[in-house]
Amino acid sequence: MRRFKLPRLHLPPLNVSRLGWAYLLLLALVWALGEWVAERTLPTLLLAYVPPVLLAWPAPILLLLVLLRLVRRGDVRGLFPALLSCGAALFYLGFTWHSAEPPQPSDFKLLTYNIARGRLGNVERLSNQIRAANADIITLQETNGVRWPFTDELLAKLPGYFVSRSGTLGAEVVTLSRFPVVSTREVVLPNTTRRFLVTRLKTPQGELTLINLHLSTVMLSKVLDGEAMTTRGNRQQQLEIFQREAAAISGPLIVAGDFNTPPRGRIYRALTAELSDAWDTAGRGFGYTFMASWPVLRIDHVLSRGSAAVKLSAVSAEVQPAGGSDHRALLVVLRFTPQQTQLP
Repeated sequence: MRRFKLPRLHLPPLNVSRLGWAYLLLLALVWALGEWVAERTLPTLLLAYVPPVLLAWPAPILLLLVLLRLVRRGDVRGLFPALLSCGAALFYLGFTWHSAEPPQPSDFKLLTYNIARGRLGNVERLSNQIRAANADIITLQETNGVRWPFTDELLAKLPGYFVSRSGTLGAEVVTLSRFPVVSTREVVLPNTTRRFLVTRLKTPQGELTLINLHLSTVMLSKVLDGEAMTTRGNRQQQLEIFQREAAAISGPLIVAGDFNTPPRGRIYRALTAELSDAWDTAGRGFGYTFMASWPVLRIDHVLSRGSAAVKLSAVSAEVQPAGGSDHRALLVVLRFTPQQTQLP
């Protein structure tokens, strides 16, 4: 019986070098659009919320193809652009690595956590996770629980803290501190129930101001309903209000919460113009906090600045394991350091 042979397909040789340069060009273009055009147009606004891994995955595949050719044929062509692609992909993913610093007496811990209104975890689970962090300051968002006594039940399981909250019933943000509270006030934001909570704390190193915030979200449902530009306008207003508040505050300042803002774009640059991002300063890894089950975005941040007399900076930043929320908590160790004064 005669065997049937499939015809051999003669495919053109794969030019991995050109693929590498083309990928680098594409990644640079996407980065530039997300960084500089950013919130100005709807497509680039949405681009900020595309998980970086969706654009970074071709880089290791390119490198693997080059290494296979190198092993089989001794062909090094394409190695340089493939290595560059991997480096660029890590940069786009937001990878950073800082060595741990030994603890100092002036160190204190801050935990920021969007607890998703208690929809995904009960009071016991959330309180256990928060207590395990042993933080000196805790900023919680979406504390307006799906049932009204939720927040009070949660706070009852977190003893030893001074409590500040936005409003009374249905507080959207709550701040807990082991340091005494000097004052607290809420900042009302237009067209939303969200608030900034500004709390003045008395620490052993002096007074410190903390802003607990939760910025509006760019949601796909709003895009489909044609409301994305309205949300963009609301976020711009919230940014301007925040900038006025921060400019009016003297002394050391910490801003922590759910910014709903990846670390790129015009709003993020404006937020970090006078403040240092704890993850950029002291994080190790990618810092993704959302979604908890499969983290793909870094939208929860801790920002800080010092004063003329004292430097305030992060020395450690860690994303916590998944718990009772669709976010992961971010735990940051911050340090006060006296500023060096120069003699005339």
